[in-house]
Amino acid sequence: MPFRFKKNDRGFSNFTFPLLRSLIINPTRWVFRPELVNPGYMPTTGPCFLYGNHSNYVDPFLMNVWMYDEPTAGVMTREQFHKPISAISMDSVGIVPTSKYVPEPMVIRSVMSMINQRRMIVIFPEGGRRWDGKPKPLIESTLKLFYKMKIPVHPVQLHGSYLTWPRWADFPRYGKTVISFQKPVRAEDFSEYDSFAQHCKAAIDFDEYSPDMPECYPKHAYKPASGVERLLYRCPYTGKANGVFSLDGHSTVFRFTNETYTMSADSRLIDKHGVRHSLIDIYDEMCQLPMFKDSSDLLLSESSSALLSLQNDNTLVNTGDASIRLYENELMFIQNSQTEKIPVSDIRYVSIEQNHKLSLTLTDKSYQFYINAGSALQWQHYLKRLLSGEKPIKNV
Repeated sequence: MPFRFKKNDRGFSNFTFPLLRSLIINPTRWVFRPELVNPGYMPTTGPCFLYGNHSNYVDPFLMNVWMYDEPTAGVMTREQFHKPISAISMDSVGIVPTSKYVPEPMVIRSVMSMINQRRMIVIFPEGGRRWDGKPKPLIESTLKLFYKMKIPVHPVQLHGSYLTWPRWADFPRYGKTVISFQKPVRAEDFSEYDSFAQHCKAAIDFDEYSPDMPECYPKHAYKPASGVERLLYRCPYTGKANGVFSLDGHSTVFRFTNETYTMSADSRLIDKHGVRHSLIDIYDEMCQLPMFKDSSDLLLSESSSALLSLQNDNTLVNTGDASIRLYENELMFIQNSQTEKIPVSDIRYVSIEQNHKLSLTLTDKSYQFYINAGSALQWQHYLKRLLSGEKPIKNV
């Protein structure tokens, strides 16, 4: 990083902290209208960990809305550090980059340094934002870190974050979020790790699509259906690609069944009879369909995508446009006259950066590529299903 702000002995810049609050926290208040619950459980200084359910980019900022004296520190996906301004800003308050799902000794050392500086450390152990509002498995290495460090662990429940701006949606809704700080968890209160981990998991194990708080359901929205094809990436009834779309941002069209629904502000689909249908139930039905391959065994393809390679210094280098093809047993990159074949079994981790880039971690290298024609979520789902041993079937 070419430039760094001077930090105090606590590990953050006295100059950028109030500046970032005015630039980020104020807009966060305006869009998400946060309400604080259980302020007595909210820490004001560290050392401690904070963690919560994760559906939105602004979740860490929602935790910081009422923290006027000092900012939280933490770890954030390395993707956000490839942009100089965001990298400098996050570094100035003590946020360090990490790779999703990959334990990194340097990150552990950074966290230990934060503890020595008495920082409040935010980590989202789900590893990525929720697409459907449902709980994701927590990363075991993060829970073990919580247990090993023997400092207070503060669960934070964020209700309404998903419905106010679902990950797949182009625009936010006019919603409300309730930020509920829970009683801190202390490792020494548990006889062994498993019961500690189970307690931590239970604290954020709730469905954000159907919160128990009526005030968290948005009442108004601008084009709520815009972006729905990222989530419903194929017809949930026939399994055909490009089966769901919205032209006006309000209607959701199922191309192959000739059905049209109106998307409500709280992401429900309303049919012509006025009956409300769960978008997530329909999504779940789609996910149960088998993977289809064509006569050449091809499952998915991108005809022209920027292919990026992660270097040893953690910078991303654009290697040029490539044709990318996914088969049952291999992923193929075709650039000019060169072809690289990667066995699916060599892929260790698959994650989605932003909403349109797929990140692949192999044993000795990492790649990213853009999904322009399809859905990054479909690519991630298919790769994970192939890694689990599932076999695709011929599309007839």
